[in-house]
Amino acid sequence: MKKLHTKSPCCRGEINRFGNRRRQCKECKKTWRIRKKKRGRKKKREQETLLIKYLQHEIPSLHAIARKKGISADKLEARLLRSRDHFLKHSPWPEIPKEEKLILIADGMVKYANKTWHTFYFILVRTTESSEAIITKPFVKKGVESQLGWREALGSLPGNVRKNVVALVCDGHRGLVNYSKHQKWILQRCNFHLIAFLQGRRSRWAKSRHRKEGQLVYDIANHVLTTKKENEVMPLILKLEEIAWHTKSPELRKALLGFVNNYKDFRSYLYYPELNLPRTSNTAESLIGCVRELCHRARGFRSMDSLKKWIFALLKNKKKIKCNGSFQPT
Repeated sequence: MKKLHTKSPCCRGEINRFGNRRRQCKECKKTWRIRKKKRGRKKKREQETLLIKYLQHEIPSLHAIARKKGISADKLEARLLRSRDHFLKHSPWPEIPKEEKLILIADGMVKYANKTWHTFYFILVRTTESSEAIITKPFVKKGVESQLGWREALGSLPGNVRKNVVALVCDGHRGLVNYSKHQKWILQRCNFHLIAFLQGRRSRWAKSRHRKEGQLVYDIANHVLTTKKENEVMPLILKLEEIAWHTKSPELRKALLGFVNNYKDFRSYLYYPELNLPRTSNTAESLIGCVRELCHRARGFRSMDSLKKWIFALLKNKKKIKCNGSFQPT
């Protein structure tokens, strides 16, 4: 609605109208615009090309490109940040397939920023028929990796996604294990994490002080993880329990007894071959490795907000990551 009897702000007199925006005071003849335009040259819109080249290692270093173009490194860095912000604003997260059986691969990464620990909860989604996992938006929470954090991270997934999930692959964190049991998902624990932990306590290599015990534990645990003959599993489990009670390492005892009580969670890929489950959570570990490499390349970030933006940009650009099942054609 037009205000026909508005007074001028200078003399409180009547106003002459020139077009839609120009106004003039009848008393002092002063003119003005009611909707002022921004003064100066228009801001140059940065494209996504520079960011994508940086993330894909097509740029050796900002200083080298700055010298080649004859500009300062600070100016090129500002262009890179504008390119990143433009990419984040206009690039959506990849869509997750609907009405298909889904598998989740989850892992966490802890970073220190702004004098506080923060945890990035990474969740990847893969269909049972696919060989690639879709990267979802990470859930970020203050503090170290916790059971409450995983509950909130998994709860932040869309309802139609959680409804179609049939299995979860993880490293055995208590928050992930409890949530999967509550949702009645099939749980596949990472075989690599188990073997690596056992080898860290009793190594089988030549210079190990407990090589004989380490070799025995490795052979039995690896056979339990890989054998398809169910009648061979229980005698091996009893042997591991016996070793656990006689070992002098309390950490090894705790790990072996935990494996004895939950060995079926490590063999889910054998019990459900139709789901094509991966044996390890190495897909999520590989993704975290890409994030750590970016942090190393950037030599750290000034704030938590900057770290989040760079990680989100990396994951949005990557979109998917290779995730094969356990049984691969030869």
